[in-house]
Amino acid sequence: MRVLLEFCESIGIPRADMMKLFDADGNVPLHSAVHAGDLKAVELCLESGALISTQQHDLSTPVHLACSQGAIDIVKLMFRCQPDQKMGCLTCADAQNMTPLHCAAMFDHVELVNFLVDEGASLNATDKEGRSVVLLAAARSAWKTVTSVLKLGADLGLQRDNQGRNLLHHIVLSSGSIEEFTTSINDRLEDFIQLLNERDSYGCTALHYAARNGQLKSIQSLIALGASVNLKNNENQSPLHFAAMFGRFNTVRHLLDSKKGHLIINEMDGMGKTPLHLASQCGHVRVVHLLLVKGALLHRDHKGRTPLHYASMNGYNNTMDQLLAVHSHLLDQTDRDGNTALHMAAMKNRSSTAINLLNLNCKIIKNGLDMTPMDYALHYKHSEVAMAMVIHPSRSDEVMTCQVKTYSCLVEGLIAVMPEVMTTVLDRGISKSKMSHDSDEYFVKYSFTCLQNSEGADVVPMTDEPLPVMNIMVRYGREELLSHPLSVKYLETKWNAYGIYFHILNLMVYTVFLCFLTLNAVQLMQDNKKRHQGISSFEVADAFVRPSLATLSSMTSVVVLSFVLVNVVKEAFQLIQQRTKYFVDVMNILEWTLYLAAGLMALSQLTRIEEKSYQNIVAAVAVFLAWFNYLLFLQRFNRVGLYVVMFLEILSTLLRVVMVFSVLIIAFGLSFHILLARVDLTVQQPIFDHRTGNVTFKPISLGDKGFHTPLVSLIRVGTMMLGELDFLGTYLRPLRNLENSTWYQIVAATLFLVAFIILMPILLMNLLIGLAVGDIETVRRNAQLKRLTMQVRLHTDLERKLPKRILDSVDRTEVSIHPNQKGTGNIFWRTIKRWFGSPRNNGNGVQSRNSKNLHKSFTQFIESNINDIHQQLGRQKDKIREISRNMEMQVTLLRLLVSKMEIKSEAEELDEGEFNSASLARDTAEQVDGDSATDIK
Repeated sequence: MRVLLEFCESIGIPRADMMKLFDADGNVPLHSAVHAGDLKAVELCLESGALISTQQHDLSTPVHLACSQGAIDIVKLMFRCQPDQKMGCLTCADAQNMTPLHCAAMFDHVELVNFLVDEGASLNATDKEGRSVVLLAAARSAWKTVTSVLKLGADLGLQRDNQGRNLLHHIVLSSGSIEEFTTSINDRLEDFIQLLNERDSYGCTALHYAARNGQLKSIQSLIALGASVNLKNNENQSPLHFAAMFGRFNTVRHLLDSKKGHLIINEMDGMGKTPLHLASQCGHVRVVHLLLVKGALLHRDHKGRTPLHYASMNGYNNTMDQLLAVHSHLLDQTDRDGNTALHMAAMKNRSSTAINLLNLNCKIIKNGLDMTPMDYALHYKHSEVAMAMVIHPSRSDEVMTCQVKTYSCLVEGLIAVMPEVMTTVLDRGISKSKMSHDSDEYFVKYSFTCLQNSEGADVVPMTDEPLPVMNIMVRYGREELLSHPLSVKYLETKWNAYGIYFHILNLMVYTVFLCFLTLNAVQLMQDNKKRHQGISSFEVADAFVRPSLATLSSMTSVVVLSFVLVNVVKEAFQLIQQRTKYFVDVMNILEWTLYLAAGLMALSQLTRIEEKSYQNIVAAVAVFLAWFNYLLFLQRFNRVGLYVVMFLEILSTLLRVVMVFSVLIIAFGLSFHILLARVDLTVQQPIFDHRTGNVTFKPISLGDKGFHTPLVSLIRVGTMMLGELDFLGTYLRPLRNLENSTWYQIVAATLFLVAFIILMPILLMNLLIGLAVGDIETVRRNAQLKRLTMQVRLHTDLERKLPKRILDSVDRTEVSIHPNQKGTGNIFWRTIKRWFGSPRNNGNGVQSRNSKNLHKSFTQFIESNINDIHQQLGRQKDKIREISRNMEMQVTLLRLLVSKMEIKSEAEELDEGEFNSASLARDTAEQVDGDSATDIK
C-alpha cells in the first residue's frame, strides 16, 4: 500500500486525493483498513490524510466499524491522530441513527464502551427505534454492557423506546436473568423496582411477556419484587390470560398461587373471555384441568360462547372431554346466535369433533338463523364433517332426517353440493354377507332407506311426487349417483315389481297398432295398383265372390283410426299439463306427425277416395314414423335401451357435424353445377341390341348426371361422399368427345373432383369415424345418464297414475340377492326378464372378463381382511397414545430429577407450552384421539 501511494505521488496524484477514492458501497481505503483490522494500514491511511469522519453509503464512519468489531486500539489510534474529529465522530449517526457507542454496546464490547463514555459519548442518544444505549444492549442480550452502563450513571426512569418499553421489558424479552441483574445493581434497586408495573404502548408489563414466554425464573423474580399480577393490557388481558393462551402450565400455577391469584382466575378480557376460554380455545388440556381444579367458573364471553364452543371450533377433543367431565351441562349450551358446539364443529370442518359430540348424544337443533349444523356444512362445502355426521354409527338416521334451510331436505343438499358424500351414503346401503363369495348362501343386501321414506325415518319431505330422491338426482344431473349400484338396484326393483308388466303391455298394444298400420299401408298400395292397371270382368266377379278383402281393409283402418284418436286425446291432456314445456320435446312433435299421417291414411281407406298424389306420401311417412317410434319404445327396456339411446346420441352428433360441414357440400355442389350443368354436348353411348346383334349409339346429355339444378347438384354431392363418383361416365368419357370450346370446363371440374375426393370422402369421413371411435366412451356415459333419467321419469309418471294401495303392496325397503343361486320360476317370465330386464352389470358399461375377475378378487381380498385392517389401525393408535403419555411422563420425571440434583439448566427456567416437547406430546395425543373417533369408510 505504501509503494502504491509513493507511485501515485510520483505521477502527480496527491495522497489526500487517493484517500478519498471509494468503491460501490462508499468505502474509502480507511474503511477497508478498519474492516481488515490492520492497525498499520489504518495508521498509514491516517498519515496520508484520510478523515475518520468519512461516511460510506450507509452513513457509517470508520469509527462505527471499529466499534462494531471491538477494535479499541484502532479507535484510540484514530482519536489520537485526529483529535479534532473525535467529537464529531462520537455524535455521528449512521442510517439506523446509531452512534459508535451503540455499535460497541450492541456487541457487548464493555471495555470499548467505557472508553467511549470517558471520551465524551452520550449515554442517552437513541437509535431509529428510540432505544438508548442501555436498551439496545438489553435487547441484544449484552448483559455486561448493561451493568456497566448503569454503573456509569444511565438513567433508568427515562429509558423508553418507540414502543414504550423500558429496560425491564427488554430484559424479559431477551430472556435475561432478573435475579442476577438485581444483584449486580443492588445500589439502584429502588429505581429498578419502579419499572415493574410500567406498561408499553400495548399495555403490557414485563410480567405479561414473561408469562407469554413461560420464563419461570423471571416470573418468580418479578412476583418476589412486587410485580402486580392483575394489571391488564390494552385488550384487557392479564398475565394469566397470556399464560393460559400459550399453554404455560407452571406459569398459570405460579400466578394462581400468588396473593391475588384468586382475584384473576375469572377475569375477562376485552372480548369477555376468561383464561379458561383461552386455554380451551388453544387446546391446552393440562391448563384447562388446572383452572377447573383451582375454581374457574364457566362464564360466557360477549358472544355468549362457553369454553366448549371454542374447544369444538378448533377441534380439541381432549379439551372438550375435560370440560364435559366437570360440567356436562355444557354439551347443548348455545351462544347468542343459538349455535351449539356441534354448530361450531360444522362451521370449521372438524369431523372428529362432530363425531365426539354425536357420541356424547348432543342434540341436533337449529340456531337463531334457523340453520342446523348440516346447513353450515352444506353452505361452506365442508365434506369431511358432513361425511362424519351422515355415516355416524348410531346417529346417522337422525342426521339424515334433520331439516335444512336451503334445500327441501338434507338428501337434496348432499346431491347438489356434495355428491361424494351422497355416494358414501349409498355405499352404506349395500351390505354383503361374511360367507365365502363362492357359497350358495352368499348374499348381498340392498337397503333403500336413503332413497325413500321408511317407517319412522323420512329422508325427504312428504310430497305427492313419486321417487323424490331419484328425481333430485336427475334434476342436478348426477350420473355417478344415478348409476350407483344401489340406485340401479332400486330402479330394477321398481321395474320388476310393476314396470315390466305395464311396459310390456304397452309394447304389445303398440305392436298390434303397428301391425294394423303396416297391413293397412300394404292394402293401400294394392288398391292403388289395381286402379292404375284396371280390373277385368273376371276380377270384378271375383271381387263380388270375396268381399272379405274390403272388409279387412275397413277393419284395419278403423283400428288404426281408433288408436290415433285415443293417443290424440292423451297428447292433448299432456299439452294442457305441460303447456310450453310440451313443445320442447321433439318426440311430441314426432308423435303428432305420426298420428296425423296415420289418421289421414286410414280416412282415405274408409272414404274410398280416388288415388291422389299425397296418399302414398302420407302412407310412407306414417309407416316410417311408426317403426321409428317402435325403436324408441325399446329405450325403456334396460338390456336393449342403452344401444337405442347411444344410437340417438350418435345421430344427434352426426346432425351437428353435418350442419357444420354442409358449407363444403354447398361449395362443391354449386361448383359442379356451374361447371357441368350448361355444357352443351352429347356423348354417344353404345347400346347392344340382343335381338339383332347390332350395336347402336344413343346420345346422352351431361345434364342427366345430376348437376342440372343447384338442389339436385347438392344431393348428388351427398351421394358422391358415399362413393358414387361415376368418374368414367361423368368426367372421362365426356372429356374424349368434347369440343375445344368446352374442354377446359371438364378439366376444371376434374380438378374440383380431385379436391372433393381429398376433402370429403377421405378427410371428412375419416374425421367422422375418428370422432365416433374416440368419443364413444362419452357417448356411452351420456346415453347411460339419459337412459337412467328416462327410467326415473317413466317410473314417476307410472306411479302418479297407479293407486297408492298397489304401490304400498309392491314397495320394498330392502332386497337380498343371492348371486350364486340359480333362478327359479316360470321359464317364460325368466326369458322375458332376461331380454327386457336389467343387465347384470354395475351400470358403468361392459367390462372385459379379465378386468371383472381381477376387480372381484381384489374386492374379496379387501373385504375378507377388513377386520384385520381395523385391528391393526387400532393397535397403532393405542401405541401412539401410549408413546405420547410416556413422553410427557419422562419430561416430568426429568424435571424432578434435575431439581433434586440441583442442576441448573436453561430448560428449567422455561415453562411448557407451545413449541416445547410437552406441547408436542399433547398435540400428538390430541391428533390421535381425533383420528380414533373417525370411522373407516
